Amino acid sequence: MKRGYSLGVVVLVALLALSFGTIAGGIAGAVAAFLVAPRSTFVSMPEPTEVVPVAVSTALPTPTVVVPPAPTAAPALPSASVDEGVSVADIVERVSPAVVTVVNRQALGPGGLFGDENEPAGTGTGFIIDEQGHIITNNHVVEGAQEIEVLFSDGSKAPAQLIGADRFSDLAVIKVDPPVPATLPLGDSDALRPGDRVIAIGSTLGDFTNTVTEGVVSGLGRQLETPDGFNLENLIQHDASINPGNSGGPLLNLRGEVVGVNTAVVRQAGFLPIEGLGFAIPSNTVKIIADQLIQNGRVIRPYLGITYEPITPRQALASDLPVDHGVLVTAVEPGSPADQAGVRNGDIITSLNGQAIDGDHPLVNELFRYRPGDTVTVEVFRPSTGETLTLRAQLGERPADL
Repeated sequence: MKRGYSLGVVVLVALLALSFGTIAGGIAGAVAAFLVAPRSTFVSMPEPTEVVPVAVSTALPTPTVVVPPAPTAAPALPSASVDEGVSVADIVERVSPAVVTVVNRQALGPGGLFGDENEPAGTGTGFIIDEQGHIITNNHVVEGAQEIEVLFSDGSKAPAQLIGADRFSDLAVIKVDPPVPATLPLGDSDALRPGDRVIAIGSTLGDFTNTVTEGVVSGLGRQLETPDGFNLENLIQHDASINPGNSGGPLLNLRGEVVGVNTAVVRQAGFLPIEGLGFAIPSNTVKIIADQLIQNGRVIRPYLGITYEPITPRQALASDLPVDHGVLVTAVEPGSPADQAGVRNGDIITSLNGQAIDGDHPLVNELFRYRPGDTVTVEVFRPSTGETLTLRAQLGERPADL
């Protein structure tokens, strides 16, 4: 018996078959694509240390008519910052004869036909400051030397004698017999600003004499802990490349004046490599130290008898300190001038004879304005009581073994 179907049923069945076929085909295609396509590998990226969001507007602003203000004269830049169209090559050509390689010779053990010989134990850089043959370099360049030899830029050599050295500033003065090929003037390091261009010259690795690098002043008033446990203060931070052998070399401004003496470079912080982090002793500190070394053979340092940590506005904010400058006293030497004046551990010295102690006026530099025996006014904030005290201290002379 034949069964009849209406036209509507036939159409409905056809549409259902077509739909199921499409779905099945899609599923089969997806499975095939999954099996054939390569797998993606995701690499985890470290998060950036700081992300500064930038607001983006997609709306078009309504056009407006802006009338520019009348032009005004730009303020004059400080003379230390003005390029003045000076060629770095011209500066280098002029100053290079005054830059020397300093060779530290020590008795490293028996050798030679006639017993012990003094062999090169290290090399550094120095520069001639006067016609008498005085040369400034780092203390760590000449430390422990039995003999010191100077190599001039023209390849000639001369013996040098140690006039004096100061490990607390890492400065030393040596001397060669005149005549000298050239001298370098000391400029005013207080005129430096971050961003000023500077030039470094030094005997990189001891072999590449008078190597020239250029950079900018990255920061001022920096502090750096030494391997001996004390801090070098008020340093110039810059990014001119310096390497072993550059120690004691000049950092120059665009006038060819020495504004710093290169003393250290930081290569690594933990496991992180560091680039462009060099430090120089400011020329105004160099002037004070060099004058004393030439006159006395040593630095006569005024002595308060405290151990301290400088306070910066950032540290004060982070530690919720009531003052944003000065030095935090971490120890007071018994019987010292500070102890006799009434300074206590935990006090904050904020000024000396009315001059605020801050990044521009570090305590070590302010003390250098006085001599042992001078009486100074020390302003102290005492966090334990909230008092501000005015104390008087008679400065002593820093013992040679400290």
